[in-house]
Amino acid sequence: MRLSIIHVSLALYLGMTTLTNQSGGYNGSKKTKHINRRAKAALMTAIARHINLVAESKLYYDKKRLEGKKHNQAVRSLGRHMVRVIWSMIKHQRDYEKRNK
Repeated sequence: MRLSIIHVSLALYLGMTTLTNQSGGYNGSKKTKHINRRAKAALMTAIARHINLVAESKLYYDKKRLEGKKHNQAVRSLGRHMVRVIWSMIKHQRDYEKRNK
């Protein structure tokens, strides 16, 4: 349980998630304000490059675009997945390995 909270906190810090903004019958979301903007910009750039280099990421990005998400929304969605990968790499002290199918 604690580990999932930490990687969600990391995603919030990097600006890869939104906060729920619900009241009564209204369901929405809002941007987080307390983020590291430089880290977010670096991660967004890294994810955009990752989409071009890794076929699985490109498929995920294309799927999100077909769902109607805008470019930055699709990149942030993939970014949330990459934050989980980054956290797992930190936790297990491993290097990133690209899968070969």
